[in-house]
Amino acid sequence: MQTNHWIWQHRNWPAFSYDAGVLLADIGAVSRLAGRLDTISRTLNSEEQMGVQEQVLADDAMETSAIEGEVLRRSSVRASIRRRLGLSEDSADWDAQADGLVSMLLDARNEPHQPLTEERLCSWHAGLFPSGYSGLTKIRVGQYRGEEEMQIVSGPLGRETVHYIAPPKKILSKEMEQFLAWVNSSNEQDPLIKAGITHLWFNMIHPFDDGNGRIGRAITDRQLTGSYPAVMQLASFSKQISLDRKGYYRVLETAGKNDLDITGWLQWFLQTLKAAINESEWLIEKVVQKAAFWQYHKNTALNARQHKVINRLLDAGERFEGGMTTRKYAGMTKCSKVTASRDLSDLVANNILQKCPGKGRSTSYELCPIKNLRGE
Repeated sequence: MQTNHWIWQHRNWPAFSYDAGVLLADIGAVSRLAGRLDTISRTLNSEEQMGVQEQVLADDAMETSAIEGEVLRRSSVRASIRRRLGLSEDSADWDAQADGLVSMLLDARNEPHQPLTEERLCSWHAGLFPSGYSGLTKIRVGQYRGEEEMQIVSGPLGRETVHYIAPPKKILSKEMEQFLAWVNSSNEQDPLIKAGITHLWFNMIHPFDDGNGRIGRAITDRQLTGSYPAVMQLASFSKQISLDRKGYYRVLETAGKNDLDITGWLQWFLQTLKAAINESEWLIEKVVQKAAFWQYHKNTALNARQHKVINRLLDAGERFEGGMTTRKYAGMTKCSKVTASRDLSDLVANNILQKCPGKGRSTSYELCPIKNLRGE
């Protein structure tokens, strides 16, 4: 082990400290954005609320896994979400691993005031690894890790870089008891600061063989939901972490090697929350526009290929780069270019798509503006 102490080896661990003055502006910004999002959420009808929640949960499940290098099928994630929300779903796409992850995310959000216990954490862990394996490696499922030293490393075999070493097994139970007691306590800590400390503290203990990142982010969701329920129903913290994955690991590594002043970590945490709430506002706008679009075109005869492509364009909004082309359409729908060209021409005739301006000889299409759909 290197001579520098890991954070948990400091004499005053886990008495974290931070500069409240440095964090004040970010705390205020997150609180204002959360209040605005709560106001926006009250303008949504039940169908729109459900649409946003479904999208957010799908993003959260996909991205919290992607952070750890795990790839899930979005169709399986969607099937589990829809089943657990009481919506129609395709049972043929059901997958045990995706379902366990969705179950954990919903439990964290829907039961924020239920105590966080070892039993609850272990049930989440068991849901993440229904086969008892992480990849090809058999792990202890539904229980804390064993005697092996828990190292976080990267790099080629034989030349690995050790980023962090977690507390040993002999003190693990005591560490988790202290952590859970603090999480479940009613203290005067600002809820945003408490959520940030909770996230870091759990990751520094790293109590399981695998899945610590996903469980740690679910615990953070639980903490935030208790004070900001609208935010966590409509915003994905994990998606924003995934967008800055390198920054996330870098700031965690720095915190793990430094002293108990975690101001830098909390700054990153609060700024990531701000980005998540801003993203949620964009998502809500897209969901509302999507509902309005399909209401307007409820009597327009469209085939399954056209439905799929239109939904893709509605979900992406202005982030769909380059417009829809015959080649893209054929690739998305697995049809010929002749069929794609015919479908696109039909969508133009129905005032659903229009040609993108200024594309020269290359023809691409975009959705007609909403004002055109309303006949304005």
